[in-house]
Amino acid sequence: MATSKQDQAKMELSNRQKSVQELTSQIKVLQYAIGGFAVATVIMSGALFTQDKIVVLQVPGMPTDAVLEKSSMDKGAQRAILQAVTSNLVQTNPSNAEYQKKFLQDYLAPNVYTSISLQIDTLVKKLIDQRELGSYYFTLKRYYYDAKLNKHFVVGDVHTVNAAKDSTQAYVYEYDLKVDNYRPVVTGIVSYKGDVIHDSIWLENGKK
Repeated sequence: MATSKQDQAKMELSNRQKSVQELTSQIKVLQYAIGGFAVATVIMSGALFTQDKIVVLQVPGMPTDAVLEKSSMDKGAQRAILQAVTSNLVQTNPSNAEYQKKFLQDYLAPNVYTSISLQIDTLVKKLIDQRELGSYYFTLKRYYYDAKLNKHFVVGDVHTVNAAKDSTQAYVYEYDLKVDNYRPVVTGIVSYKGDVIHDSIWLENGKK
């Protein structure tokens, strides 16, 4: 009986030693895993910190999967942004002026927004005084980017619809645009009647 108890004690000790060894082995595996995870996290953080390109999946006014870089964006995104800005400029009326200004503020440089905001206020007062409370909208005909001038041209028709008239006037909207830390910023706006863009070719012909 005494021998049996001794054998049992030896077996229990052996089992405990095996359990301790297994636990020690598992701890080492976990330590390696944690160390590897820490290294991977550092590498990923460094990659995110140094990358110059991001993919924007859902941005108002941009195509799905539009690509923005830190200081530039693809032409499809530029066109969509400027078309949206143009539409909001044209659609301004006394009932939606504050909304339009809030939208435009997200895309215009501060000095440009200040000027446009004052123009909108002046236009709204004029429309109220003249009781011109119709609707306005813009239809795009074409978009053109002049690399030589680094300018964007949005050409289309401005529609005026009210009880007295339903008229259309061709307009060109000329933009300066930059990308500042992934954010598109309009730094200049010029508009004029007609559908002839004042691009580099037009300017060269004017000198002759």
